[in-house]
Amino acid sequence: MSRMLSRAKVKLENARSSYIKIDIDDAYRDDCCYNLQQSIEMVLKAIVELYGEQYAENHDLRANINILNKMGIDIPLQKEIRNMASTIYGWETESRYLDSFVALNEDIKDAFEIAETLIKYASDMVVIDKTEDMKDIPDRQL
Repeated sequence: MSRMLSRAKVKLENARSSYIKIDIDDAYRDDCCYNLQQSIEMVLKAIVELYGEQYAENHDLRANINILNKMGIDIPLQKEIRNMASTIYGWETESRYLDSFVALNEDIKDAFEIAETLIKYASDMVVIDKTEDMKDIPDRQL
């Protein structure tokens, strides 16, 4: 499995863990948003890598979508990601450093859907890739 994909999954788990504690303290909302941003960023980078390209080494979600689009690849929820990119991008720093940071529950839920959908998409690519690799292995070696 891609190291970036593994990291994206861990960040999503961290976001879920913080999300269920949001009512306890706003710090959990901040942590949830940061981890969602990281998950989405990392899974986009993983997808770019899985297609054999070098990902953009920044936090701009659109940059990695643009790399995929130049290759003729459309990913699930691409329009939704583009629409939320500025919001999600802001979570990378604002959630950690600004006392005035506020995230809407609807945006958080939408970001969860994006992260989960992209992780499933990338995970399915890894499974397909492994299946392709195994075609040339004689049955007795499996």
